[in-house]
Order: sequence, then structure tokens, then C-alpha cells
Amino acid sequence: MKLLYMGTGAAEGVPSMFCKCDNCKRARLLGGRNIRSRSQALLNDELLIDFPADTYWHFTKYNFDCEKICGCLITHSHRDHLYPGEVEMAKPSLSHEHRIWDFYAAQSGYDNLMTIIPHTKGNARAHLIEAGKRFEIKGEHTYSVLPMKANHDPDSCPVIYSIECDGKRMLYAHDSGYFGEETWQLLKGEGRFDLVSIDCTHNNLPNRDNDSRHMSFNVAMNVLKRMREQGNVDDKTVLVANHFSHNGGECYDTMRLITEPKGVITSYDGMIVEF
Repeated sequence: MKLLYMGTGAAEGVPSMFCKCDNCKRARLLGGRNIRSRSQALLNDELLIDFPADTYWHFTKYNFDCEKICGCLITHSHRDHLYPGEVEMAKPSLSHEHRIWDFYAAQSGYDNLMTIIPHTKGNARAHLIEAGKRFEIKGEHTYSVLPMKANHDPDSCPVIYSIECDGKRMLYAHDSGYFGEETWQLLKGEGRFDLVSIDCTHNNLPNRDNDSRHMSFNVAMNVLKRMREQGNVDDKTVLVANHFSHNGGECYDTMRLITEPKGVITSYDGMIVEF
């Protein structure tokens, strides 16, 4: 499988547009991998994960083929992961004929999508998913997808995703703090992952515990430790820290020096991982 990280930042991006903190100043000065757009990923050039306001920018920057997109998984309804107003651009008067776009979202995201979907005149569809219930998406490849409850704002109906394709399995775990026991039990049943993409919104900030609805690197390492103990992670699993906020105080150039000695890749916009 091939995973393209098109955006790797939290809601504000890095640098945050209105911010003058030291981290944002450093990101502006250094540029390159230190610049982060809102989080979005593309699996095998055909399965999108999330639909932020930066989707159009990602489309133009990475030149992905919209006719190949077989589905878009939504992690939760916060606007940096689902920007439904942009879905209206799929309607015939704005986009003419094209492949029908299929969005998969839990209740809150589904409800938000359904305020827009009727305006697309059949060019987009929303599918209601539920944590703990597996479903399939078929494109050039067939994907078996298991959504699981994330530890995040419950009003946004957040989920993380286990995605299996062609004998490979990945976990996409953003936005979430330390997982709840219901999710841990589902993960145990999934077995080994070839790739784990783990939340790291708080970067390397100290004094973040398992009760937070986002992870610091320390909490992410606690999650990975338990995953290793229950057989989800081994020495061949690709580990990626992703979804960074400028509030965490680290830029890419400094964060990678913290994660890489622990065997974890620090993501950046445009990073491709094949596994």
C-alpha cells in the first residue's frame, strides 16, 4: 500500500495565520517541511481520508485524479477534517459530469454532509457508518474498513480507522487521545498492523496525560507500547507521528530529532510511505 500525507497539521495549520508565537515564526523562516496544511491523506491514489478546507489546495499541489477516488473516509465532523461547503462544488453547474463521490462518516459528519449533498444533484453521496461495524469500499483495490471510537469531542462522533487491503493493514488514528477500552478490544481482534499513524497534536509538550483528547508524543508512545504488548505492533510495523499543532512548540526540524530515535517517523506534507 502507498500512503500520501497531503496535510499533516491541526486546525490552524503551521504556521497559524494570525499567530506570532516562536514556533510559527520559526516555521515561516525555515519553510519546507516545517509548513503544515490541514490533515488529509490519500491511500493508493484512490481512497481519501478526510476532506478539510485545504482539499482544493492538495488537489492542485499533488495532482490527484478525482476520477480515481473511490471514497472519502471522514474521521469526525470538525471543520479541519470535514468542510462540507466544498462538497457543493461537485454539483453539475459547477463541475459538469464526473464520477460520483462517496463520503463515509459517523452521525455528526453524516448530518453535516446531508445539508449539502442534495445540492450536488446526485454527484455526491453520504454513507452513515458506525463504530465497530466493518464495511467495504471498492475501487481498483478492495478495502475492508473498521471504524472504532476515538477519544475526542463526542459531539463530533470521532472515529479512527483500521483499513485492510491486499493483505496489508494500517491504523489511521487522528484525532484522538489515549483509546478507550472498547477500542482496545477491537484493536486486539485486528491483529498486527503494517503501519500505524498516530496522533501527535501536542508535539513533545510535557504534562499531557491519557485523559487528553489529543496526544503528545509521550502519550502516543504509551499507546504504541500497549499495541506492541497485545500484538498490534512489532519491529516491522511502520510508525508515523502525525497531526501537529503549532501550540506544541516544535517544528518538523526539531520534532524529528525527538521521534526518530524512538523508531517513529515525523510526518510532513507530501510524505509518501509505502508498506
